[in-house]
Amino acid sequence: MRKEVFLPDLGSNDPVAHSISENLFWTDQLMEHAKFFVMLMPGGELADERAQAKKFQTTFSDQFAKTKNASLDSGNFAAFNHSTIELVKPFLDFKARMGAEQTSGRLQSLVWPSFFDHTLREATRFSQRLTQFSKGDVVISRSEASAFWTTIMGEHAGFIAHLLDPEERELIMKSLTASNEFHKLHADRPDDKEPVMQAVNDIIDFKVAAEKGIELGVIKSIIHPTLADHVRREALKAADELKRAV
Repeated sequence: MRKEVFLPDLGSNDPVAHSISENLFWTDQLMEHAKFFVMLMPGGELADERAQAKKFQTTFSDQFAKTKNASLDSGNFAAFNHSTIELVKPFLDFKARMGAEQTSGRLQSLVWPSFFDHTLREATRFSQRLTQFSKGDVVISRSEASAFWTTIMGEHAGFIAHLLDPEERELIMKSLTASNEFHKLHADRPDDKEPVMQAVNDIIDFKVAAEKGIELGVIKSIIHPTLADHVRREALKAADELKRAV
């Protein structure tokens, strides 16, 4: 089932509104990061790591609910942002530690080192954005947003390619082509944001179609429907930020 995508009203410069939408969007995403780690850490030998991931899943599920129920205004939104940042910090440490352990071979989970790193960068930027909003600044730098989202979208496409059934050759090639296009956009850093916007809009269409195909069982993969919806929402977030960027 597709989840709502939490975004501030287009044209809004209100740091409270931006803080609310950012908290709602990313606490839900971080909850799902933890959920994916739980899924990808099976067996008794990974019981401790899985238990830690479950705690983070609960932490961010609870913070999402608190955000929905909070009455935030100019007098208290910065303190609320700080409370979220304090919850993110140990999750950053966990992701960095698990990534290093997986890379070294000491941890043998089903989580790619690149996925630990990918989710670490997303959570780091979320924390930085909340700090920025708390200062009353909601400006999105076009160069920063483009650099961040071309990397994230390129990695999404690569992840999808490697989670599709090997028989899905056409979709695998399409995913790898999209990944290469985003990495090229990241390297080229075009002055015009339109090529990046077009690439993001194209991958939104691809992700929406893929999500539907996975749900209906017409696309063979080991992509969980939650992951399919997760990357769709991030693509919509990317498109929204690039529209606002200056």
